[in-house]
Amino acid sequence: MTQPLPNSTSPEVEASDSFEGTPYRMVRRLARGGMGQVYLVEHRELGRECVAKLVHEKLASDPQLLERFRIEAEALGALNHPNIVSVNNFGTTQDGRPFIVMEFLEGSDLGRTLASGRTFSPAEAIDLVLQASRGLAAAHAIGLVHRDIKPDNLFLQQESDGSVTLKVLDFGVARVIPGVSPDTPTPLPQPTKTGFIVGTLRYGSPEGISGHRVDHRADIYSLGLVLYRLLARRGPFGDDLSDAGLVTACLTEEPRPPSFFAPIRIQPELDRVVLKALRKSPDERYTSMREFGEALAQVRAVVDTNEDDGQAAPIPLTARAVNVESLPSTAPAARNIARARAQFVNGILFAVVLLLTALVVGILVSQLRRAGVVP
Repeated sequence: MTQPLPNSTSPEVEASDSFEGTPYRMVRRLARGGMGQVYLVEHRELGRECVAKLVHEKLASDPQLLERFRIEAEALGALNHPNIVSVNNFGTTQDGRPFIVMEFLEGSDLGRTLASGRTFSPAEAIDLVLQASRGLAAAHAIGLVHRDIKPDNLFLQQESDGSVTLKVLDFGVARVIPGVSPDTPTPLPQPTKTGFIVGTLRYGSPEGISGHRVDHRADIYSLGLVLYRLLARRGPFGDDLSDAGLVTACLTEEPRPPSFFAPIRIQPELDRVVLKALRKSPDERYTSMREFGEALAQVRAVVDTNEDDGQAAPIPLTARAVNVESLPSTAPAARNIARARAQFVNGILFAVVLLLTALVVGILVSQLRRAGVVP
């Protein structure tokens, strides 16, 4: 369940206050998900607005789900990191439903931002993914594997000075690896069985899609897919595949570098970093999220933020829908350059072959004339 846009244009007001008898007063419902609802609430004494995730009534008796909710609360409580949404409180309603109270964020999640037409330069894309990598490295350090990294779970917090802080959301399906740290939450009494896909298919790792148990390297793969989309403005295998086609491509096809599809220039060094994060085998990826971040930081150091990459002026993060047809063309410039180079090389080769042929024919005719065979 992801945290919604606080500035939703269609807030839902409920007749009764689900938080009656708690320190919080319900303001309005912001969104609903498969596990529960997300509300804007206000602390009754302090008057501070927060966001609360409340488990569905019909799921409040599901022990497995309640354990997952407990893990998320413990994990977020232990992760005091600027790039992870912070938890202020954890409680239970009068009817026995647990809820998590989180900080109130101003801005939009990356999924909605991309859907609005916002594009990112390579420097901006690297900066966002670097922030996500720092937050996830902190999670991995206490034995938490997120397992559902995607644009919808990366929130762009708009700061008062105009800067953007990325916050990782929703650890609801996180896997706990015990014994990593004293702060590691107690794992599920009955871990998820192998053979089940957890998370979002489009951003799943090959091992996760195969139903195998995953570790922190699955998050590296998923974050690599997010970076790929920010750079190429599409996924490595296209965006129109069926679920079956997506699974097949993920397991069997090697992705082309982002520069092949990107309408802007992508440095070869950045291509290499992305492709290493997207290796099929976890053993061939970066060994840790920290190592992935360090590789990105090295590439970021050579990216010229003032480079004219042909993009339109950035769209504010708070912008609503835009006319997609008015956006810069997403024709793959790198592919066009490669095609032009190939045509050029083919032309040279043809000219060389033609010249050699004429030379050989000339020599043959000269020898025939000397022999008196031709006049």
